[in-house]
Amino acid sequence: MGFLAPLFFVGLAALSVPVIVHLTERQREKVVEFPSLMFLHRIPFRSTERRKIRNWFLLAIRCLAVLLLLAAFSRPFLESSEISSGAVLGPREIVVLVDRSYSMGYGTRWERATGAARDILDGMQSTDRVSLIFFSTGAQAVLRSSSDKPRLLAALDSTNLSSEATRFGPALKLAQSILEESEYSDLEAVIISDFQRSAWSGDESVVFPPGTTVTPVEIGDEDRPNMSVAGVTLRREFFSGRERIRVAARLTREAGESIEDVVVRLELDGREHQVQTVRLDPTGSATVTFDAFTLADPFTRGTVRIDADAMPQDNAINFVLSPGRALSILILEGQGAREDASLYLQRALEISEAAAFQVVVRRSTTVTTADLDTHAVVILNGTRFPEGASGQRLREFVESGGGLLMVLGERSAWRDGLEAILPARFGAATDHARRGPARIGFIDYSHPVFEVFSGPRGGDFSRARFFRSRPLTVAEGDRVLARFDDGSPALVEGQLGEGTVMVWASTLDGFWNDLALQPVFLPFVHRLAQHLGGHSERVPWFNAGQVLDLSTLDLVAGATPNPQELIRPDEERVALAPGGGSIVLPAGDGPRYLELKEQGFYEVRPPGSDEPRPLTLAVNVDPSESDLSTMDPDELAAAVAPREQTLRGGSAARSLGEVTNEDRERRQSLWRFLLVAAFILLVTETALSNWLSRVAGAPRFEEGRGHAESVG
Repeated sequence: MGFLAPLFFVGLAALSVPVIVHLTERQREKVVEFPSLMFLHRIPFRSTERRKIRNWFLLAIRCLAVLLLLAAFSRPFLESSEISSGAVLGPREIVVLVDRSYSMGYGTRWERATGAARDILDGMQSTDRVSLIFFSTGAQAVLRSSSDKPRLLAALDSTNLSSEATRFGPALKLAQSILEESEYSDLEAVIISDFQRSAWSGDESVVFPPGTTVTPVEIGDEDRPNMSVAGVTLRREFFSGRERIRVAARLTREAGESIEDVVVRLELDGREHQVQTVRLDPTGSATVTFDAFTLADPFTRGTVRIDADAMPQDNAINFVLSPGRALSILILEGQGAREDASLYLQRALEISEAAAFQVVVRRSTTVTTADLDTHAVVILNGTRFPEGASGQRLREFVESGGGLLMVLGERSAWRDGLEAILPARFGAATDHARRGPARIGFIDYSHPVFEVFSGPRGGDFSRARFFRSRPLTVAEGDRVLARFDDGSPALVEGQLGEGTVMVWASTLDGFWNDLALQPVFLPFVHRLAQHLGGHSERVPWFNAGQVLDLSTLDLVAGATPNPQELIRPDEERVALAPGGGSIVLPAGDGPRYLELKEQGFYEVRPPGSDEPRPLTLAVNVDPSESDLSTMDPDELAAAVAPREQTLRGGSAARSLGEVTNEDRERRQSLWRFLLVAAFILLVTETALSNWLSRVAGAPRFEEGRGHAESVG
């Protein structure tokens, strides 16, 4: 037997109170008048102190009641696990959250995590209800509020690691809903995880209901060296009319004892293409660049791989590539243009990793039908809009889906009729020398051209200085994407038929501004060309946990010819998972969602088809999960614990079998039994003392006394 508050036994001195009461209790008199004796002499009543205890039984009851009250306030508990296992006052609602992200595959973490969950299930009582939640990026309650221990153990044994990263938010919200719906008053939440710092943002706004005890169980390793393939860059090059791919991989290493030689392999369609060796410091990183290879077949599978270590899931990155055509761009400078008028623009477009551009520069404003058939974007760089038949062909080119960018310079000129084509009317050039250079003061980051710059390190357009520009009067219904700091438009967009027209109020060289000298210039020009040419970003791989709508084949198939033929709305498709399972994608005109759960390659094909190169999707693990740095588990537990109570359970790193005295006392709640027993004794004492008073207080007559006395 143990006590959480043994200092309450100082109150044992209160046991002297019943004894003193018994020793000092005086006789009580009750006088009954008799009229026939009224003339007799009255003798005054004299009481004497009792010098000895007459009723030991009543005294024992009173003392025992005081003793039980003191014992209840001292919060007793039974220390023996065999005895205390059945001393729980009432049933418990227990929610067990088990992290199954791929970082739990490090070493023996998963075995230890499932062992900790099994200990909880082995210790549950028949009246307890347990909910078993497995979580990674999302969360799933495999069994909810169940008392069936065999089913719970079977669900635990049948669950495997996922290929997803850890996110605490969904799991904690699911646990909160289960606890809030419970009618039990004894609530518990046990979180079993490696508690990675990247999994908790702190703003999930989850608070468990009152009465919930939160117990974090950390499954970690003090020494956790790890090597991973942190990223892969795929650069497209066109050489002699053929597309080539150059692969570069970045490797990282955390912890370790010495410099290590790491073997890196590039595999194409399951065959080893090239092997390189790189040296990695214990906490270093390195980049490996492989020789370029010719991309000839659609859906070519590639993998960059290193040898397996304690966490093999992050030792490879998969990708899928298909041959594509470079985005053709025609730059018209006009007659009399400077030799370097398009130098910055052309060089920026020729330097590209995400998309390849084929650039043709011509000192003319005349365009033929053949020119427009072979190009997706036309840029009028500081020259006039074509007149006559060329102007009409350019207008029809845009109306049929082409892209047009008009860069205003010295030789640009407005003429009547352009208001039907351009989204803004422009005037004579304005010199900003008097008030100082103009700067970009507003950008619409929601537009596809600028959304890549919206992050905190996306780039700073305000550093560019504009010495000259042309004022723009925007047509009604057209969109201003950027403004100078004086409020005048800098970039305007409008729609013409199925195509897009944009007007830039200054030049894209080093004469009217210094934007070409800023780091944002190259990605800005790339985004302009891609947006105008309707270029869809090629997605070489996806992360596990993503849900993909296969009806958006522009994202999936990239530049594959006729991507709509791969998944026809009126035909059923089957997706073969890397682990061998299959997912049926029914025919229909609506979205066709595919959840990418496993790391590897998914194949999407008609049922029963044996196509040699079907639609293939590469899936990788989230690289952020490779960061094994941890947070304080008590920090998370305190954030979700009820506000009126503090975290119980001591250190978060303790093992699950180490039950604290507070846990024993809370679960046994013996103080409640002691209070009930004390109350029963006090009621019994009251009834007994009243009965004894009535018995001892029966009236008796004393001759010669002049009155009758009843002594109690």
